[in-house]
Amino acid sequence: QKTMVRAFFAAVVAALTLRWWDPTGTKKLTMFEMHYDGMPDLVEYPWFLALGVIGGILGAAFVHMNVSISAARQDGTPFRKRVHIIVEVAVIALITALTSYPLVFTRGMSVVTIRSLFQTCSTAPEELDMMGLCRHRGEEHLHPGVASALLLAALLRFAQMTVTFGTGVPCGLFVPSLFTGACIGRCLGLFVSQLNSIYGFSSAPIHPGVYAMVGAAAVLGGVCRVTISLVVIMFGLTSALQLIVPFMLAILTAKFVGDLFGEGIYDAHIVLRGYPYLHEPHEVSFKARACDVMDDDLECLNCEPSTIGDLRQTLKSTKHGGFPLIRSELDPMLLGYVHTKPLLEHLDGMVAGNALLDDEFPVIFKKYAKQRVPGALDVSKFVDETFVRIVPETPLGQVHRIFRQLGVKLVLVTRFGYLAGMITKKAFVDHLQEGRVGHIAVTPAVTGEPCPPIEEEPEASLAKSPRGPALDGGVAAPLLQP
Repeated sequence: QKTMVRAFFAAVVAALTLRWWDPTGTKKLTMFEMHYDGMPDLVEYPWFLALGVIGGILGAAFVHMNVSISAARQDGTPFRKRVHIIVEVAVIALITALTSYPLVFTRGMSVVTIRSLFQTCSTAPEELDMMGLCRHRGEEHLHPGVASALLLAALLRFAQMTVTFGTGVPCGLFVPSLFTGACIGRCLGLFVSQLNSIYGFSSAPIHPGVYAMVGAAAVLGGVCRVTISLVVIMFGLTSALQLIVPFMLAILTAKFVGDLFGEGIYDAHIVLRGYPYLHEPHEVSFKARACDVMDDDLECLNCEPSTIGDLRQTLKSTKHGGFPLIRSELDPMLLGYVHTKPLLEHLDGMVAGNALLDDEFPVIFKKYAKQRVPGALDVSKFVDETFVRIVPETPLGQVHRIFRQLGVKLVLVTRFGYLAGMITKKAFVDHLQEGRVGHIAVTPAVTGEPCPPIEEEPEASLAKSPRGPALDGGVAAPLLQP
């Protein structure tokens, strides 16, 4: 609630500042703010529907091609090993500049062109450059060359944003999508206007600028697959209240058509980059229990006495974010969870600031240990006892709700207090995305038998999970062997 209030306050201040400053000199809140008299005629709505279909198809094509390109240039790929990301961005910027200059619609800033495309010649301001869209002031230029130039500009910008989005610079999606859709919509508006001048099927005038706005919303909706928020954004950009229904029709159609081919660009990049994001649950994914997907081959910190050197070495040699804390190797009673970073920083600070502490100095979780070591360094305050624990028979639907609603990164699986396994959010997302359900080596019995202790591997203090790093999810807990 505090975040929402702060965001709303910041947005209000930004809007008032923009209105007072007027950096564009248009006396309007946005560069795309337009005013049209009257609602579009009913006979125009099938054309708006057609723009939605075009936007959905273009959006699906963009997602498919951009994901393929982005996957080929990710870290670790042969392309990324040969081409540095700064070189890639510089080359893309140079090619974009060279290919954009020949066309009048792509030569200048995209927002300036979009503003002209959204206008209709009969109502365009005198000081606005219409870039050849008007034959005379107040008359649309219906020459085929104008439509060809618009289509070529849309094709060029579509190709550019397909390559640009996903590079090392956060750009190439929102405004290029609006630009592409506006060019296509303007072309369709010119075509419908020409048909109306011949057949006279509409008594109201046809405004190509309206088709440009609807086309921009359709392409952006087909790319991002957002609905309500995009309608609000388009209304905020254009202040065209009478176009809310055309916006809704085109955006919903674009989403429906795009969903027939695959996911939106944001969902696709979430999967591509491996972000632990949980979508709405799929029923087919939840026919298993927690014990079917959990990691059961774990190593844990135990509360028996150790030394600062051994503990620091274990913390530094792992990439994982935490450690389950058990009582001992023979007694896997779960006591808490220890996060790696704060404990390691504490130990490093103590060693650096106290000459009496060395690697052989004893360290212990005093609150949980049965043994007492006089003078040992107590690190009990770094034990987190507020972790979420579940039983092995917990349905995956409930595990999904825990991750989605509570926002935790992992849950620990216990049977009668004994540690049985762990499920990280990233590992759980991997199961949902790949459609695979694992099987644990040892299923805790409901009779109350504890999980068998982990066998100590000779000359090794950190054991690897047989399921690999994908299931560990980068947060799986390695164990400290004293």
